[in-house]
Amino acid sequence: MARILLLSVDRALAEAIGEAMAGRVPVELMQALEPDRLDGPAVVVVDSAAIPPERSLAAAVAAVVGSAGGRPVVVAVERADSDEILRAVRAGADDVVPRNADGRELAEVISRLLNGALVDQGEGGRLTLLLGPDQHAAAIVATDLALLRCRERPSVLLVDCTLPTSTCEAYLDIKAGYGLATAIAELERLDASLLASTVARHPASGLMLLTFDGGTGAEPVGIAPGDIASLVRLLRACCSDVILCAGSLRHPALLRELGTLADRVELVCPQSIRELEDARRLLDRIAFEPSVRKGIRLLVWNHLPGVLLGGQRMAQVLEIGASLDIPADPVRLSNALNSGQPLALAPAGGAYLQALRRVADCRGRARQAPLRAPQGWALQRIDKLRGAVLGMVEARR
Repeated sequence: MARILLLSVDRALAEAIGEAMAGRVPVELMQALEPDRLDGPAVVVVDSAAIPPERSLAAAVAAVVGSAGGRPVVVAVERADSDEILRAVRAGADDVVPRNADGRELAEVISRLLNGALVDQGEGGRLTLLLGPDQHAAAIVATDLALLRCRERPSVLLVDCTLPTSTCEAYLDIKAGYGLATAIAELERLDASLLASTVARHPASGLMLLTFDGGTGAEPVGIAPGDIASLVRLLRACCSDVILCAGSLRHPALLRELGTLADRVELVCPQSIRELEDARRLLDRIAFEPSVRKGIRLLVWNHLPGVLLGGQRMAQVLEIGASLDIPADPVRLSNALNSGQPLALAPAGGAYLQALRRVADCRGRARQAPLRAPQGWALQRIDKLRGAVLGMVEARR
């Protein structure tokens, strides 16, 4: 858990900082940084009034910065004049605030640095990225996967970037009025407590939902790809598990960066030559690093054993590491979506839920051996794969 370490004996200052942060982050008074208490993300606040008269501000701040282990340091000064600020910054302080600053100014400075500490020093929750040519299917898989994770982990967040409306929102039968644009606008003060109190929450499971449109039905404007990447880093630091459905995100550099950040990348694709080609083009356009692409797993959506286009062959064409069949009953799925009762919460989910449990239990990116060229089948090209399937069909006649 993130903390504010206040080097002071002034309890009034500690209370002022605690009130400015609305009690979301504990404030710990101490007279010196103790190594055994430097555990986890934190912001160190140096009270200039607590520095002995015989010691200079620059020397005191430099000593704290040296023992803070990379944690941001803020100096609370008596007078916010240029000389004081210059001395503190030259000594290594990240920011300076007046001791008598109002709550809003304190919160802005400390929250910004605290979020940076969470991203840089926090352990970070597990991030799973789902993408594919069928946005609807990917969103359903993401929702059921997130619900399964909720049974084992305390704070699970589902982020749905599907437009024009959120499939996850409809599947969960909840209304999400808090979207990416609002979260990015509040990035400097966003933390686990604020997130939990603002995002939509599924009553039965406690799953949190953040949507792309925020309930507006339109793509948010003024959001840069870097803003989304920064938000995902922070969300990962605030939650034990983040399931990100890429949905309508198609910016190659952003998806490439998200793939690098993710512990797991799942590609959802039906048993269709057309959608297999769409998936291949998507992967080629993103241009993941080779290690990331080899670790992607193909989730064969609505798998039917009688369809000759199997998951292993599809994975070979896509040049990714592994595949897993997801059998789905279209009738049950349609009823579940229309009624807002996800199959992950059903008493008996059948083969579909069994397959998703295997997806949910995977930890970390798969480490795959280098792909070998398939023997007897020229499967690295879509057109040759189509010919191979045609030959099998004719052989069965």
